[in-house]
Amino acid sequence: MILCSNYAPGIVPQMEAQKKGCQQILWLYGDDYKVTEAGTMNCFMFWENKQGEMELVTPDLDGTILPGVTRISILELVREWGELKVTERSFTMQELLEGLKENRVKEVFGAGTACVVCPVGQILFKGEMYEIPTMKDGAPLASRLLKTLNDIQYGRIKSPWAVDIEDLAEEEEGIRRKAR
Repeated sequence: MILCSNYAPGIVPQMEAQKKGCQQILWLYGDDYKVTEAGTMNCFMFWENKQGEMELVTPDLDGTILPGVTRISILELVREWGELKVTERSFTMQELLEGLKENRVKEVFGAGTACVVCPVGQILFKGEMYEIPTMKDGAPLASRLLKTLNDIQYGRIKSPWAVDIEDLAEEEEGIRRKAR
């Protein structure tokens, strides 16, 4: 018998988080509280960094982060748009809290297969609730990403990630004709 349990260890902590009024868990790692994931989702922070650049940052794939399809899709889209700096690196709760205090954090969101993009409005850390300005302006980046990914998925916009089945069928028929 094989028992698979990649998400099972998070069930009890998730129940504890819900008792404290939280919908999800922000997983932190190490003594410096590196942000890793939001529940079973990759975590993103959109902020103005200390150099004054608008930046989307997400933890790098250091072995503690799963390399999700939605994660890489978001990174590729934002890079393609060319409007903000995109960074894959570890970041800590200290950086996030400092950014909040200095009004530099714009949005925090999780991303994954099931939810696609899920905005974060508050974070409970060491007994204190911190307001994240994600929903203050309607989560423009998270909303844009969700809309774009859905538009690609449903064929409303062309993308090299999506293949039109009718085009594929025509191409296949052409190959068959040549083979005859």
